[in-house]
Amino acid sequence: MKLKKRTPCSKQGASEHKERDYDDTLLYKGSIDVRACQVPSLKQVWGDWVDEVGQRKGGWDWFTTLTFRDRTPEEVKRGWTKVGWEYSEKACNEFLRHLGDLKGLNDLWWVRCREIQAWRGVPHWHLFVGGVAGLRRLALVDWWHDSGYGFARVMPYDRELGGRFYLCKYLVKELGDIEFSRNLTNC
Repeated sequence: MKLKKRTPCSKQGASEHKERDYDDTLLYKGSIDVRACQVPSLKQVWGDWVDEVGQRKGGWDWFTTLTFRDRTPEEVKRGWTKVGWEYSEKACNEFLRHLGDLKGLNDLWWVRCREIQAWRGVPHWHLFVGGVAGLRRLALVDWWHDSGYGFARVMPYDRELGGRFYLCKYLVKELGDIEFSRNLTNC
């Protein structure tokens, strides 16, 4: 049995469809072509929608990942074992506040998604940020590290790299949450 992925059905014949990343659907078995309509995955729908919201506001400039460091043995002895939900939110809010201080709070927009790193049991953030094209990305990487939180990756947003699906995969797969900046409410 051979599986093949194709775009959703239309008035065109099944053989004219372009290949695309959709959930697995059997389209043909052996030499018999099976006409099948496919629905995009929930992750893809969420990702496309998040990308569209950002485009309406002016586009996303950065894809950012905020990771928390492991605790030192001294911190563990004092009773601080792992970063929790509340601490991770406070840290991400401080990151966004710092960005707002650099750019102007109303001049940037963002969406953030928190996931739990299963192998560590620690929260982890993925963000898209817009309105920050003129800022130096490495300055934010340094700020996150120098503030004692851990390490950050701040990369230019490239729609074609699929970050929008990566950001949204935890919403449909595992425990995670998503939040949008207030100035995206009318987009």
